[in-house]
Amino acid sequence: MAYVMIAADDRPRTIIKRLEGDCSRKRRLLIFREQGAEVPIQVMLGVDVEVDIPSISTMDFRIGCRIAYQIDVTPCEAEAAMSYPLPHVWAALRRGRPIKNALTRLAEAAALDVRQSRDKRKSHPPLQDMFGYGAAKEWGLELAQDLIDWQRGKIDWSEVDTGIVLSGPPGVGKTQFAAALARQCDVPIIATSLARWQARGHLGDLLKAMRSDFDKAKESTPCILFCDELDSFGDRNSFSADNKDYSTQVVNGFLEHLDGLDGREGVVVIGATNALDRIDPAILRPGRLNRHVAIPLPTATDRIAILQQQLGQTLPRKQHPRLMAATNGFSGADLAKVARDAKRIARRAKRDVAVADIVKSLPEMVAITGELRRALAVHEAGHTVAVIALDHGKFYGAMIIDHTRNDSETVPGGGAYFEVPNVGYRTVQTYRDRIAVLLAGIAAEQVLLGAVSDGAGAGPNSDLAQATRIATVLHSGMGMGNRLRHSLAKSDRDLETLRLHDAGVAIWVDDVLRIEFERAKHIIRSQLKLVEAIADELEAKGKVSADQVTKMAAKLDAPTRIATLA
Repeated sequence: MAYVMIAADDRPRTIIKRLEGDCSRKRRLLIFREQGAEVPIQVMLGVDVEVDIPSISTMDFRIGCRIAYQIDVTPCEAEAAMSYPLPHVWAALRRGRPIKNALTRLAEAAALDVRQSRDKRKSHPPLQDMFGYGAAKEWGLELAQDLIDWQRGKIDWSEVDTGIVLSGPPGVGKTQFAAALARQCDVPIIATSLARWQARGHLGDLLKAMRSDFDKAKESTPCILFCDELDSFGDRNSFSADNKDYSTQVVNGFLEHLDGLDGREGVVVIGATNALDRIDPAILRPGRLNRHVAIPLPTATDRIAILQQQLGQTLPRKQHPRLMAATNGFSGADLAKVARDAKRIARRAKRDVAVADIVKSLPEMVAITGELRRALAVHEAGHTVAVIALDHGKFYGAMIIDHTRNDSETVPGGGAYFEVPNVGYRTVQTYRDRIAVLLAGIAAEQVLLGAVSDGAGAGPNSDLAQATRIATVLHSGMGMGNRLRHSLAKSDRDLETLRLHDAGVAIWVDDVLRIEFERAKHIIRSQLKLVEAIADELEAKGKVSADQVTKMAAKLDAPTRIATLA
């Protein structure tokens, strides 16, 4: 008699070659197959009986201890031993070693594992304790509850959101999100990418590696399979002739696994990308990775929370505004580096981290004072008055910052905060009011200070950039200009190309911006005292609330609404 062990990662050719040796001449052969291992058809044809070996029982354990280790074990001791992971149990057992000694060692090891898990949880928190993920975090927490309900039989797998694409700029933490989600759901995660599959060799090896990862995920259900750099698959409609066949087979193979012809129940697939528009549309169809959630750069509040989490300590509240300004535009990865640098400074000084260590790890800060501070105050006061005068949403307040980074070309000085409902009746006037609000900042500078500063027109998110974008889309995509033609242009690049190549669009956009700028200046002049009062408060205190503005308007007997000028 002979026996053969077949592991899950054994190749069919290796298995057949192993059986063609001495085993082929034996009258009886026992084949032990690891769960998940594939047995070649040539081998299965010769099998007479296939038996599933059940899990070891307490009686099996007692008998094994007696025969292999000469240890007598009571039923209670056997049950206690089998409550630990079996690999740990086999390591603790020794010939002649009393079972009580082995149980003591197992208990000590388990306690150590609990402490290490607790420490790991602090350094690698679950999703519920993470910051800066916005809608992605909400989706993840809902998924965690759905997986619990599915495991308890409360819902069917078809009711679970099983595919999502995360997008966002580099450094926002898409990979960390997937890992935190796995900890939140208490499920294993298999992290992979097309690059990893390609590293295995030619096309056949790539597809086999892809299939292997999906198979591992199915064997570990419930499980998360995280595929990074999803845009590297490309779009089959744009493949060049040189590698079209190869790339098409790769995409088709991925789609086959996403569809799960043999079922992928229990497997949640998460894709991550920095370029959603470069992904093959078939990957994003319903039933595959149809849900998309963008992970933005963390907000000011989130940045403070991330820093505190990375440092493991609370930062003084009075230092928050300065740190918010210093970390404006930082990603989670940027903040993690700041925390590491601050810890290094404190470690070399043999003390705890101080705010000074964080500041030293950040770009140099300069105070916003004098003419610059007054200009920022006037700018935000202009936005504030326009929002209220045009009744363009609910106003919450305005603020300007006290410090800014010395590496900034322009100063991100503050903002006027208001909210417009996502759902509502909108006409061309709605959008032109938004343009007027956006241009009211430089309008206030022009009226009160006699000049316009550079901050409103710098960068893709500047006031002027947003106003230009809205005006172009009104004309080219919404039929709200002087013609009804529709354009598919949506990105800033495409809209800019449209303006450059279509003089009619450029002229209309210029006219709209000019008219709305004049309207914004009219609003400022009509409520000049209110603008000045708000600017004075912002310059002195750095912020103003909606209630304060209402009281200022009442005291000055200023109108809270003005007639629409189109």
